Amino acid sequence: MRLRTHAWRDTWPKISPDRHFTQRSKQAHKIRVQAARFTLMGAPVQAIFTGPYLRCLGHSEAQYVLAELHEGICGNHTGGRSLAHRAHSQGYYWPTMKKDAAAYVQNGHGHSGTPPSSTCPKKFLLVATDYFSKWVEAEAYASIKDKDHCIQEFLFGIEYPEFILHATLSSKQWPGGSHKQNSNQCLKEKAGASQRKWVEELPGVLWAYRTTPGRPTGNTPFALTYGMDAVIPTEIGLPTIRTDAAKQKDADTELGRNLDWADEVRESASIRMADYQQRASAHYNRKVRPRNFKNGTLVLRKVFENTAEVGAGKFQANWEGPYIVSKANENGAYHLQKLDGTPLLRPWNVFNLKQYYQ
Repeated sequence: MRLRTHAWRDTWPKISPDRHFTQRSKQAHKIRVQAARFTLMGAPVQAIFTGPYLRCLGHSEAQYVLAELHEGICGNHTGGRSLAHRAHSQGYYWPTMKKDAAAYVQNGHGHSGTPPSSTCPKKFLLVATDYFSKWVEAEAYASIKDKDHCIQEFLFGIEYPEFILHATLSSKQWPGGSHKQNSNQCLKEKAGASQRKWVEELPGVLWAYRTTPGRPTGNTPFALTYGMDAVIPTEIGLPTIRTDAAKQKDADTELGRNLDWADEVRESASIRMADYQQRASAHYNRKVRPRNFKNGTLVLRKVFENTAEVGAGKFQANWEGPYIVSKANENGAYHLQKLDGTPLLRPWNVFNLKQYYQ
């Protein structure tokens, strides 16, 4: 007999590993093997796959958790895999987590088509991201007249020491702006059809971003900053083992213990992030063909707007030259000179050069 998804949890209390089956069948053996991975602690059945006890949910409870994590106050409209991972990491389990999470996202819950243009008086969003923990701070502004004063006021408000500040300017086309772009995308998905109220949604978006595990570090920005995981509103509606068993005295002790271990956790996250960056770099560079030129090599230089022939139009060549490589820098740039020996004013990156074959 196949167990129905919504009734799977109610079947396990009736079946235990030490109970004998009257029917010898493959299904009975399968149920007995699976039941050994669960334990009873009060009313709900608790799964013990990954070490900590996980609260097993029925169909309605699972839908509540998915809705709260995906589009609730802590929701960030992530993909199906990330949504299932987040539900599992918060202490919940049911047999079809990945399938249900993917279906929930695919069905478009929380989305309402193309949102109208915003009429909110605040149009600008200033975002700051911690390089290591990926902790995000954001502030909305109606206008930015003095950029430097605005940034100083923003940083003073979140109490960042001046001597550790480093600024990186980047656009969404380059990896340096990925954290800002992810935050903006999260805000857009969270606001949905009510993007006129995106300022009111900003605190919830920040909270969702801070409590979602990141792939580079394998942990949440909240945990890397404060040394312990946050209790999200879902755990208030459906308490887990952590919230049920926690007492104030024990919580204070656990908080102190987590703070003592915070450096170890951050070091582990730093190693994981470095490994992730190396693997990402290897993935993107696997098709890169390195180009090295020796002194005296003839090369062609890419044509830019300031070097293009006036009036050539679409008949303008893409490369010009040839030029002679006179010196190579360590950073991949080359000094060039014309065939008559006249040096060019500045070095050129190898990306803008290619070898000239006679």
